[in-house]
Amino acid sequence: MSPETHLSELEEEMAQAVASEDFETAALLRGQIDQIRHDQRVLEQPGADRPQAAYFKNREAGLRSL
Repeated sequence: MSPETHLSELEEEMAQAVASEDFETAALLRGQIDQIRHDQRVLEQPGADRPQAAYFKNREAGLRSL
């Protein structure tokens, strides 16, 4: 699953949570979405192939397997 597909699914789940007034779940999903977007921005930065970025690459790979 691509990160864009995963984000789309999370955004749809968040919209459903808001529609059913489950704001706690919506907030958790929003946090996950924000974190994924942040990680993607970090990985797009120059030097993302350096060892410091390994953490984010491993984390992103772990999120894709969910």
